[in-house]
Amino acid sequence: MRVVVVRHGMTAWNAERRFQGHTDVELSPVGLEQARSVGRRLRGDRFAACVASDLRRTCATAEAILAEMEAPPELRLDPELREMNFGAWEGLTFEEISRRWPDEAERFRRREPVAPPRGETWSAFETRVWGGFERHRAAAAAGGDLLLVVHGGVIHALLGRVLRLGGGPVPLHLDPAAVTELECEGDALRVSILNDRRHLDGFP
Repeated sequence: MRVVVVRHGMTAWNAERRFQGHTDVELSPVGLEQARSVGRRLRGDRFAACVASDLRRTCATAEAILAEMEAPPELRLDPELREMNFGAWEGLTFEEISRRWPDEAERFRRREPVAPPRGETWSAFETRVWGGFERHRAAAAAGGDLLLVVHGGVIHALLGRVLRLGGGPVPLHLDPAAVTELECEGDALRVSILNDRRHLDGFP
């Protein structure tokens, strides 16, 4: 079984390097075109299901991908696959956060356990994401491959578990609308494609 994981397309806050979290930011025009390019890449693929976070940037990315496909699967939305809740940090850049919460920001940078004010801990976030992932993987297993359209933090959480890297985001840059693939054999998971953006030639 193959799980194709797509990060949502670019938003204005991505371009400004602002923490988005649960804030329902829309795709930018560039992000929408990026999503369509993913759909063209996956045009002939077959999936048992497509599951996306219920936030607008992931929903719109998934819808644009499916519109380009020859045999699009049903789209399901799942709030368990939302980005980490960054609470009071949402809408701010890391520099702005560092000025207001220097100790917490430094701990976050070092991948140490910390929760933004009114936000989630990494541990709670990772547990939420992994639970949703396992549920959808089990549901799709009998019918074929699975397409996930999610957030950068969600992909970090999945890769951290698969690669057994411990808590916190993995030390890896993930591009908007890039493709990562996991191969599943029973309970075993391995990464076969990581942050592939060859379909994004011409985009920032």
